[in-house]
This record gives sequence, structure tokens and C-alpha cells, in this order.
Amino acid sequence: MRVALIGTYGHVGHLLNAVVELDGVGLVAIARWGEDHQVNLPGRHAAVPAHTPVYDDYQRMLEQEKPDVVGVFMPLYRNAEAALAAANAGAHVLSEKPLATTLADLAALRTAVGRAGVRLAALHTMRGESAFLAARAAVQSGRIGTPVLAFGQKSYVFGQRDDFYRSRETYGGSIPWQAIHALDFISYTTGRDYARVAAMQSNVAHPTHPGTEDNGGLLLELCGGGHAVIQFDYLRPRGEGVQRRHGDDRLRVAGTEGIVEVVEEGTAVRLMTPTAVEALPLPPGRNIATTFLQSLRGEGECLISPEESFRLTEVALKARDAADEGTIVPL
Repeated sequence: MRVALIGTYGHVGHLLNAVVELDGVGLVAIARWGEDHQVNLPGRHAAVPAHTPVYDDYQRMLEQEKPDVVGVFMPLYRNAEAALAAANAGAHVLSEKPLATTLADLAALRTAVGRAGVRLAALHTMRGESAFLAARAAVQSGRIGTPVLAFGQKSYVFGQRDDFYRSRETYGGSIPWQAIHALDFISYTTGRDYARVAAMQSNVAHPTHPGTEDNGGLLLELCGGGHAVIQFDYLRPRGEGVQRRHGDDRLRVAGTEGIVEVVEEGTAVRLMTPTAVEALPLPPGRNIATTFLQSLRGEGECLISPEESFRLTEVALKARDAADEGTIVPL
């Protein structure tokens, strides 16, 4: 299986690790996203030999290399552009999220994927993390009854951000980039889709990057009843010499018969029932990129389907619209 990269931003390491893990899979080429894109992967990762060709034009790479699978890791506003080109070239697509930063681009990509008959998956990597797998298993096995209320948190260190974060047009917004993780792990854990959304967001602490909302919240109605609340921020402090995870990810799902929580910065799961409170064992984590490549070979299902990938981006973009317009938006 021939794999190529368009860009190297974001969660590219998940795909590279999958290439190393699976027999019969190899990285054949990388394309830059522009003159300022410094590709330093060749020779630095086991999946990327030092002789790996690096193209300045991804269209030319697609034509000459004819990859089976393309990983899209562009500045966020260009993900849809590159994924559409890969699909039109007949390649399966594993894309950084969000799949697009406008609903029009998302619709165009959906049409192209359907017309080409290729598979697509968005890198919603948290589905494969041990804590969220454990929480999902608890809900699916009925240990909390019917899910009624969910709370999700995404808190990041702001750190050093690329220039494209300065503008909404090139960044796309913190809901499609950051809060979308919580939209995913809530729906994945509860098995529930979203019916309506209201949202608020602003930039208070990072005036150099006005296009990046550094705090906000979403209120969502779940299909079939119940609600979800999501808070997101870039306010997590990090000091010199302090050992602290980049993100603080939390989940609480309250059901008719119990509550399950992902706590301790996403590293532990606690279950409360009428008779006990217990720490749940964590299963091994799963690499979503590995499951995507395996699914293309008929070796099981990918952790996320094409429809789920499109739906999550749609919900995130409409949630961003709800915040911009100050309205409740049907989903």
C-alpha cells in the first residue's frame, strides 16, 4: 500500500506510526504546502527514509506517485482543497480535522469522495485513547443506564502558534479545531448525535492572535433527549521546568443509573453506581490511522466512518455559526 503526505501539520505522527506498524505499507512521497514549509521528516522517523522524495507541488506528486492513500496535514483552511485533489486522483484520504473550514468546501469534498468511490476518515485521535475507550465500553454495557447529560472539556497550553492562527479565514476557529475533539468523544461515548447547538466564544488573553478564540462554551441538545455542555480554552498554564501535559481533557456522562467520568487529565476513568464508586481498568489504546489502513485491506473496521467524519465537521462548523450569530442552530 503506497502512502503519501500532503503537508505535515498536526497529528501526522499517527499515520507515520501506522506505516511502521503494518507490513506491506510504505511512505512514497511528501508534498510541501508552500515555500515556507520546512519538511524535516526524512531520516528522522522510521517511516520516512532519508531518500523520500519531497515535492513542491502536491498535484504533481499525485500524478507521478499515484498513491493508494493520502494523508492530508495542511494549514487548516487548506485541508479540504488537498483532500478533494487526493480523492479526485483516486486515493483514499486520511485527513487532519476539521475536514473543511466552510460548509461549502465540506459539501464539495463529500461529493468528490462519493463520486470517486474512495474511503475517507478524519483524524479524531481521541477515539483511540484508553480512557475514552473504557468510558464508551461502560456506557455501551449499560452500566450507567441511558445517557442523559454530558460534560466535555478541552483545555490547551497556547504555546507557540503558527501564523495561520492569527486569522479566522486561515485558522477556521477554535470550535472546529479544538472543541471538535469534545464533540467527538461525547458522541462516541454516548452513541448520541446532536439536535441543536448554542455557543459563545471570545479572545481575551491572546491579542496577537485575534482569529483564535481562547475561551468558549457550547450547549447542545442530544437527539432523543438530554444535553451536552462543552468548554474549551487556550488558558492552561505552563511554566519553565513544570512537567504538565499539553492538554487537560475531561468527560462526565450522567445516566439514569450511574455516572462515568474521564478524569486526571484524561488518564483515568471513574464509575459511580448506586452501590459503589470504582476505577475502571483501561484497555490498550488504538491508533485510528492503523485502523483506517487495516480497514482498506478488509482487516476490521476503522474507528471512525466517513459519515461520522463528515458529520463531526458539519456540527463543529454550525456550532461556530451559532457563536458568530448568537442564535440556536439546528443540526
